Amino acid sequence: MESFYYGLDLGWDITQLSRFNKKTGQPESVCLSGREQELLMPAAICRRTADGEWFAGQEAVRLAARGAGELVSGLLGRLMIKDSIVLGGKEYTPDLLMEQYFRKLSGFLRQCYGTAEVTKLAVTLPKEAEGLKETLTEVFSRVGIGKEKLCFVSHTECFMYYCINMPQELWVNDVALFDCDEQHFYYERLSCSKKRQPIVVLAREEDFSEKYKKLTAKDETQERKGYWFYNLAVQLLQGQPVTTLYITGAGFAGGWADEAMKKLCEGRRVFFGQNLYTKGACYAAKMTTDGSNADYMLLCGNMTQESIYVKLYQDSKERYVELSCAGTDYRKAGGCLRVVLDGTQEIEFLVSNALKREPVHEVMILENLIRRENKTVMLELSLSYADRETPVVQIRDLGFGSYAKTGRIWEQIL
Repeated sequence: MESFYYGLDLGWDITQLSRFNKKTGQPESVCLSGREQELLMPAAICRRTADGEWFAGQEAVRLAARGAGELVSGLLGRLMIKDSIVLGGKEYTPDLLMEQYFRKLSGFLRQCYGTAEVTKLAVTLPKEAEGLKETLTEVFSRVGIGKEKLCFVSHTECFMYYCINMPQELWVNDVALFDCDEQHFYYERLSCSKKRQPIVVLAREEDFSEKYKKLTAKDETQERKGYWFYNLAVQLLQGQPVTTLYITGAGFAGGWADEAMKKLCEGRRVFFGQNLYTKGACYAAKMTTDGSNADYMLLCGNMTQESIYVKLYQDSKERYVELSCAGTDYRKAGGCLRVVLDGTQEIEFLVSNALKREPVHEVMILENLIRRENKTVMLELSLSYADRETPVVQIRDLGFGSYAKTGRIWEQIL
């Protein structure tokens, strides 16, 4: 059965879609209108006044420009603030507008490829819109893309998936990204540990949005903005083994950063384009479906960097039981189990950081533990995270048989 993988970059104003080409082994941008050059689709929809038919993207903009319908733009923003609108005497909620938009996208796929079938669709959103995943999942289900065919990936994850699918000479050392729009300015750097299996890729992000907004608020000249960008880039890249640099985002339009980019090409490869996130999402759709992502551990955002085990004995044999796995969202990481002590007041843990060669052994001493006979002390052991880098173990005395629980609690940061 043929597989169809897609990546959708759903932005505030612009949408981009890509489809995985099995012949080339790469994603290709989908033209979302009848004109080949229109790969950037406005996040807008228009209901034709004459017959109520819906149009999306550039077709919607052209229709509204002729006065034949009313344009509704910024669909993702409307969905976020729950902003309804009245068209032709009927009220449309933002989710219904988004549904019509997705139906038009599906129609474009059928028009381009003779089928709108989807094996997996990976969707990436701006950070501020990530809380809409549940709503968007419901909207996608109405157009035939069920939850099992859908996954959401962050912009950082898209960048990571894109890079690991590039020729290896482009990521021999670190890889970096500058992302700029009207409100935000981000810097990302990826570091790879290729000697480990799976290959570990760590993302570090810095946010320069406030400095960028102050700069734009002063209405600085293009030369001043380019000077600021170049000096910031030199400061961030100095002494760092960054051999490939990607630059993306509508904020770089207008050519103000062109001279800085030319200078940054000295000693490294520099790529500029707007389709990195949609193609990265497309790679994610394929790799998470066919299992090829198992060769990599992508650590970014809220993902933990360490696997944590507790040392136990079962049937006179030593074993380590996993409590948390590296690469898990720290808000969901951790575990809980019950143990019975046998002549000890110590619990031993193994902390294996994905970025370090040797694991670390941590011992937790249960001070002031009530003395009982061996194997008559039952404890509940739970692991959770205060934040991404702070795993906390909590142990409770549960009592045992006729021995009542004491309510004693021990905590320790690993």
